[in-house]
Amino acid sequence: QGTEVQADYVPLLNSLAAYGWQLTCVLPTPVVKTCREGNLSTKQIVFLQRPSLPQKAKKRESKVSNL
Repeated sequence: QGTEVQADYVPLLNSLAAYGWQLTCVLPTPVVKTCREGNLSTKQIVFLQRPSLPQKAKKRESKVSNL
């Protein structure tokens, strides 16, 4: 109540996007810390996923068909 949450995931997402990672979910946790200035900080769990790569799927299929 009466608080503003600020989260900047842009640097993280930009650095991982080059490798195909995408943000899927952010879960807040009950962990809250207060710094000397009185600011509150929380920990959050960030879930990322990367779509399967078609080339690797083709390689797996060829290996299975050769067996």
